[in-house]
Amino acid sequence: MILLSRRWAAPVAVVVIATLLIGLSLLVQQKSPAQSVGAVTREPIGSSVLLCPEPGAGGDLGVRVTAAVVPGFAGQDAPVGSAGLITLPGKESAQSLIRLPGGQSQIEAFGTRLPAIRAFGEGSLAPGLVADQWGRDPSGQGRGMASTACAPAASEFWFVGGGAIAGRKTRVLLVNPDDTAASVDVIIHGPDGVIDAPAGRGLVIPATDRLTVQLDVLAPGINATAFHVIARTGRIGASVDDEQRSGLASVGTDWIPQSSLPSNKVYVPGIINGLGARVLSIVSTSENDANVTVRVISAEGTYEPAERNSFTVTAGGVVTVDMAPALPQTPDGSLPSTLELTSDQPIVVGMRQFFGGKRVQDETSFSAGAQPFTGPAAVSGLPVRPDTDIRLYLTAPDTDVELDVVVLPFAGGKAAATPTTPRRVSIGAGTVKNIKLEAPAGVDWFTAVITPVEGSGPVLAAHRVREKSRFGDLVTGYPWNPLRVEVLVPTANQNAGVGMRRAASAS
Repeated sequence: MILLSRRWAAPVAVVVIATLLIGLSLLVQQKSPAQSVGAVTREPIGSSVLLCPEPGAGGDLGVRVTAAVVPGFAGQDAPVGSAGLITLPGKESAQSLIRLPGGQSQIEAFGTRLPAIRAFGEGSLAPGLVADQWGRDPSGQGRGMASTACAPAASEFWFVGGGAIAGRKTRVLLVNPDDTAASVDVIIHGPDGVIDAPAGRGLVIPATDRLTVQLDVLAPGINATAFHVIARTGRIGASVDDEQRSGLASVGTDWIPQSSLPSNKVYVPGIINGLGARVLSIVSTSENDANVTVRVISAEGTYEPAERNSFTVTAGGVVTVDMAPALPQTPDGSLPSTLELTSDQPIVVGMRQFFGGKRVQDETSFSAGAQPFTGPAAVSGLPVRPDTDIRLYLTAPDTDVELDVVVLPFAGGKAAATPTTPRRVSIGAGTVKNIKLEAPAGVDWFTAVITPVEGSGPVLAAHRVREKSRFGDLVTGYPWNPLRVEVLVPTANQNAGVGMRRAASAS
């Protein structure tokens, strides 16, 4: 043992402590990242893929899948880009390409059973890509009109609606766009909570393939349901179609729109007043019961209905209620409305709307929970047919909204569409505005685009296509989602001090 005199003990202790502190500081400094994250920048997206579930779904509907690259966005001036529609591998195949911004394309499946269709945009043709699927059967056993947005592949989806009672068929379609298999759980919620349906767990969707799951196989006899679709591995596209018959007569057919993810405040736009029930479904997605209050946003303003203004939803359960008595009443659908639901627990919502009357065949259409947005939005494939009326319902939930509405007409060919003159629309805070959409003569279909004015408040949008007939109107429509045009990219900056400290510690 070496003993130090008191003369040297203090200086040595100071040196030892200083050395330890320096060493510890170097260890801490070496754990620091070499780069620091600075500001977040917005850049045009470079790739976009949307999945259209199944031409031919919904009885004997003939189907048209359409796509458009809405012009006017940053990144579209780049020299290289490609876009269009193409079927996934299968017995049948088809494709239709878009060559420049403003271009549109279509694949028709009348009488043809095609695989799922992928809408793609690369490079300069990725920003502003939109695709939709529309079908119509005027007289068959599956009589009805059905449409759905083609949505990006993802790992989680919610759909509120569907049933497995006699005469009703609800199907979940799962599409895998990738080259590796995906594993998926389809979790079904019923009136009393999550339904024990082990056959819906661990479903394997092969690469670039599609799988159909029927509700009456997983949960027979259930009238009110919601679907929570989760991809455990991979990513998928998910869609739900619903049709119901009474004997040989159709009660209606349509796609159930995807609901926004669980939230404590949710809106249901595109509610069309008229004859028939307006069945609201609410799901509590947490482990606690949800206490929900409801307000109606109409053309005249916002009000809380005297009845049907509050509900308690069992944890994991589905509550259904006919909201028709609480909504503005006119038989022609000229007073649309939006519901605002506020909850102390996260919820997802949807609505099934019935249309019909004496001595006519019935029809159904769906809406779903949605969130306000401030960016541009569009829907393609809106049909131009005799006796067909197309309406756009715009809601300003909180503050005044100003936006421009334009139409991109499709007349075939490879040339870009010439947008119509913008129509400026103002919506007062807490109101809904009903806009009729019309395309120039001589076109087959069109794409409608809305662009909020800079500084405008958030908006909700939904549309309705209604074909009038003495045998019973055909109706379809759904809420809009904003276009994908930009991506947020964090800016990384080199931290020079970290490199210098590392060099010093190594020497």
